[in-house]
Amino acid sequence: MSRFFSARAAVLQGVALVIASPVVMAQDSEPTSSQPKLEEILVTGDPMQRSSLDTVGSVSIVSADTIDAMNVRDLYDLLLRSPNLNAAREDKFSVRGISNEGIGPGGTGRPTVSVFIDGARQPGRGVGNTWDVKQVEFYRGPQSTAFGPGSLAGAVVIQSESPSSETYSGKLKVGASNYRGREAGVAVGGPIVGDLAFRYAAETNQTDGEVTNITLDDDKWQARKRYMQRFKLGWAGSDWYSFEFTLQDSKLREGNEYQSPDLARKGQASDDVDGFYDDNSTLAVLTQHVDINAALRLSLIVSGSNNDNIRKGDYDISAEDGGFFINSVEAENRAVELRLRYAGDTLKGVVGAYLAKDELQGNSTSVDLPYELGAGTRARADADLIAEREADTQAIYAEADWDFAYDWTLTLGVRYEENDADSRSAFIVKGARPVDPITGTTLPGDLSPLLKPLLDSDAQAPSSDSVFLPKVALSYDLNDAVTAFVAASQGYRAGSVDFVSDGESPSYGPEYTNNYDLGVKWRGARWQAQLTAFRIDYRDMQIGVRVDAANFRTDNAGEAQSEGVELEFSGELGRGFSLFGGAGYVSTAFTEYEDDGVDFAGNRFPNAPLRNANIGIAWQQGGYFANINWAYAADSYTDRENTAGLKADSRRLLGARLGYRGERYGIELFGENLTDEFYITDRFNSPSLGIDALYVGDPREYGVRLSYQF
Repeated sequence: MSRFFSARAAVLQGVALVIASPVVMAQDSEPTSSQPKLEEILVTGDPMQRSSLDTVGSVSIVSADTIDAMNVRDLYDLLLRSPNLNAAREDKFSVRGISNEGIGPGGTGRPTVSVFIDGARQPGRGVGNTWDVKQVEFYRGPQSTAFGPGSLAGAVVIQSESPSSETYSGKLKVGASNYRGREAGVAVGGPIVGDLAFRYAAETNQTDGEVTNITLDDDKWQARKRYMQRFKLGWAGSDWYSFEFTLQDSKLREGNEYQSPDLARKGQASDDVDGFYDDNSTLAVLTQHVDINAALRLSLIVSGSNNDNIRKGDYDISAEDGGFFINSVEAENRAVELRLRYAGDTLKGVVGAYLAKDELQGNSTSVDLPYELGAGTRARADADLIAEREADTQAIYAEADWDFAYDWTLTLGVRYEENDADSRSAFIVKGARPVDPITGTTLPGDLSPLLKPLLDSDAQAPSSDSVFLPKVALSYDLNDAVTAFVAASQGYRAGSVDFVSDGESPSYGPEYTNNYDLGVKWRGARWQAQLTAFRIDYRDMQIGVRVDAANFRTDNAGEAQSEGVELEFSGELGRGFSLFGGAGYVSTAFTEYEDDGVDFAGNRFPNAPLRNANIGIAWQQGGYFANINWAYAADSYTDRENTAGLKADSRRLLGARLGYRGERYGIELFGENLTDEFYITDRFNSPSLGIDALYVGDPREYGVRLSYQF
């Protein structure tokens, strides 16, 4: 029996077991008037606005209470603690084994996971702040039909607290931790006049970090500072019209995260260049609703987001003079979406139109970069690598749930999308100096007239494609608490153009997926759980390959696949105790991919651990509370070659909280990575650049936090 069919048989047996178990448990604990079923949660990101039980697919909904219980401060913290989600860095994570950046470097293509904040698509790093957030939704698996561009692997929806016109409320926090960590936050809101209300939230958290640069004598080498401000205005003064306006600004300032393997365990770095990473993100979104009648709602969502980031770093991350780089990227997104939603007794549906414009301008400046010119000749060059893209997206979509028979629901969806882009890529040598082959010193003279004809390139290339994406699902309500479903859909990521290759800008085609989900959801009186088995079949998968210091190339691999299972559960144990957790298994593989005579068939995707799990137990009596949580992820490869020496480590992270929260005041002690486990989250190895570097996970953190609310 093949590996796939063996895995599928095991998964189906597991699904059948979990289906049977909740049915028995639900029969033993049917909700009564004194024991109601858990309150249904609305999945806000889904255009259909379904409840969590009615959503056909694997969706994790993390509430504000759970965010507090796990001491989560940003999206990265959540990605480390959710089934089949894995974070190598804050801006590099995978869903079901598929990286949000795609496979490998290169290209100017879109991401594979969309991140939305209050309805605005947001590409920046450090934007996923969870202060004053109502809930976070993780949509696993391709979401192209519902969320559009950049959603082939999944989507993340962050919904912040809305303004309330009923009463004034607010909260404050201050905290301190080791490595000179400090945090502060405020959130306040209430009525302005009549039914017009506001909410304002601001938060900062900072740390000096644990790494010392022994070359520059800097003990704040990996210091990190985060800032966020959000203002919301809302009005719901009539029975037919309402609006909500959100304006958010976030900033991230941190040191260079790359470290050399020989110094990382010592908490040291030796760069001779004062590196940094700065990220600035803003978003604005206006959502308006018009209730035509009890069954029809018309919604208009207008959004815009800007992200500017700049990174400076040492090429060889050592005390040697190996040159440095400055990378800057400016990205803008403007979008308008019109939806008409119908909610009848047996038929519910939504139709919509979507228009968006994306602009990207990237520039990488290299200074004193060593070049081997052949025949023992070496040079140091200054050069600019430029990438620009302007892309337009137009789409229409529709989805409907039809309760065609007792306890049976048929879901049909479709999206037609057109993507047009104009891309520019260029490599421009600005200066070059010869290097003495014996001493390694830079000599006077200018070699750029010799290098420019060989390396200079500036080309523009259009790309255009259209796609028709269907979706079909069937769900069955076994009883009021249990729903089983099967779903099939197609995913898509538009093609684009590579940076530079031999003086040209070669284009690569779109990638497609066929996706199959089989699952069961149970929501009882005190417990809830969901189990989903999945398979994703790739066609023309986009795989980025670094050719040399100046060139990237993107392949369209023939075939690849991802398959696995994920489980989540939470519930009350009694006497103030509750339990929550989950587990995931994902097997990824290139099934048809050969490059330069090397066959990669059977190799796993980079940054795709086979297994991960998390579990936590919480206790609360009166105002006193305590909880402990544990998260695990297996090791994973970091390159398409599956090089054993370039793996990311497995990790086992233990966290805890203990405190008291009264009607107004609260105090708590917290800790993360309490065992102080050292673990590598990502590797970067480039022989053409002479770099062997790694990223390290956060060390042990412990601290105290005070809070006040009214």
